[in-house]
Amino acid sequence: MLELSSEFHIEQALGEQQAAWAELLAASQLPKFRATTLSVKVADKAALFQVLQVNQKIIEQVHIGTVSDRYIASAVLTESAFDMPILKILERRPGSDDPLGLDSIDYLVYDLEQTYEHFVAAGLPIVKEHNEMHEWLSLRFGPDDRFEAKLTDHIVLEVAIKELKASIEGMT
Repeated sequence: MLELSSEFHIEQALGEQQAAWAELLAASQLPKFRATTLSVKVADKAALFQVLQVNQKIIEQVHIGTVSDRYIASAVLTESAFDMPILKILERRPGSDDPLGLDSIDYLVYDLEQTYEHFVAAGLPIVKEHNEMHEWLSLRFGPDDRFEAKLTDHIVLEVAIKELKASIEGMT
């Protein structure tokens, strides 16, 4: 079973997130999406490695990349955490005061553009985002926009593959 610091209140936050997500989907008549990745934000690199260490028995593979001057670890779990097979641990950006704990949930979609159009048609504030390795849709929702859903047409492990390939190409 996934172990995270009790200060994160992850089960409570996930319960509230899932209730708000279900309400949003029902109210906007959107279909359900498959959750693939539980993302949690930690204070620093030491905390990121602590989460990996504490959960080493249920981690099969891990990739750590640097994005925007912070580490992001993607861990494949041998047993799903809250029905999600991947745990993503994000180091808080330098100088940020983002809350720690539940950061977002990644949902798998088949077509980003079509999904974007459905969310816009439903009147939801979906945003297209990207970095040098991939693109995704982001939606803030729930009380005070407390929660974030990231909708992608790929799983985060495919981003890790791209990052590793870029590293290899940089060496040759």
